[in-house]
Amino acid sequence: MKSMEKYMKMLRLEPYRDRTEIPVFPMLVATYGALGDVSQKDIMNSQEKWLESVENTIKKIGRPDVSMAICPADTVFSMSLPVRLPGRELADDALYQFVEKPYFEDEQEYANIMKMGWQNWYGNYMMNIQVPPFSSPAQLGQRFGLLGERVGKVIGFMMSKGIVPCFEAACMPIYDMLSMIRSMADFTCDFYEDPGPIMDIIRTFQPAEDENNIRMMKANHGTRIAIFAMRSSASFVSPDMFREYIWPELKASILRYHEAGLTSVIHADGNWLPMLPSFTELPKGCCHIELDGTTDIFKAYEILQGSQSIRGDVPSTLFAFGTPEEVSQYCEKLIQMGMRGGFMLSSGCEVPLNAKVECVKAMMDSVRTA
Repeated sequence: MKSMEKYMKMLRLEPYRDRTEIPVFPMLVATYGALGDVSQKDIMNSQEKWLESVENTIKKIGRPDVSMAICPADTVFSMSLPVRLPGRELADDALYQFVEKPYFEDEQEYANIMKMGWQNWYGNYMMNIQVPPFSSPAQLGQRFGLLGERVGKVIGFMMSKGIVPCFEAACMPIYDMLSMIRSMADFTCDFYEDPGPIMDIIRTFQPAEDENNIRMMKANHGTRIAIFAMRSSASFVSPDMFREYIWPELKASILRYHEAGLTSVIHADGNWLPMLPSFTELPKGCCHIELDGTTDIFKAYEILQGSQSIRGDVPSTLFAFGTPEEVSQYCEKLIQMGMRGGFMLSSGCEVPLNAKVECVKAMMDSVRTA
């Protein structure tokens, strides 16, 4: 089967006839540089150098069925946080570092967001955190335009290799974005003490954000949109607060995308196990959920099997410190679990920079022979 056929069969939750039908996805962005013998500084400063590292890596580990379709520079930009970069604040081969600190000190800023509107407020924020800061909204617009142009180039490159882009565009719910901008500790206190102002922002502006994303996806003929709901897990919020406040808005976004013919790819960092039963309320197959190892993937599969597809979750520790045999043994457990369908073999979030090539290859090879 071709990679796209595998991907679509996985989304349709169809049982696999043998393991070679299971799509394999080592999640790589910055790690393409480490595995492909190109410095982190170079892949951050040049998309061409990053694509060179992708080519080099594929020669070593084999061709994955699925890959990320965004280069490191656009990854760090789109995460919307201040960042330390290799070759700038860090050593040339260091991994970039996000800097999370309160952008505003007073919870009264939520009223200012309501007054300005989310897009205007967020635009000012993004201009201010760039190094050096952007001087005009036009400059920010040009940067977003460059992001779109480069994502399109990467998608074309991946598809020319027979590799499926995991998604064509990505977004972050306003709830999760505010958590990072305000900083986790302060935002959690704000939300616990008085969720009202935060929920007013989300309920007022999230529908328009979703509609903008739908228009963009339709214009570019995309079918899969990632939702980076990284602060909505039980690692950050109680299941009760999730059900009362977060899930209704996240569910509404997923349903908007579904009604527009889009599949939501949920980036589910942290412990989502208490939250996963909620996803069975959604239309069958409208989501694909990626787990990073904090959630017990075997329990997750039993909760979601027949409802939504999942992927994961070979741990970073196995890639970095394990042996190829240990990786193969863990993959075998995942494969036996996932043969009923709706499963993609993948790493638990991104493969680490210090991963052994032979361990990544062991994951790839585990689904290559029946």
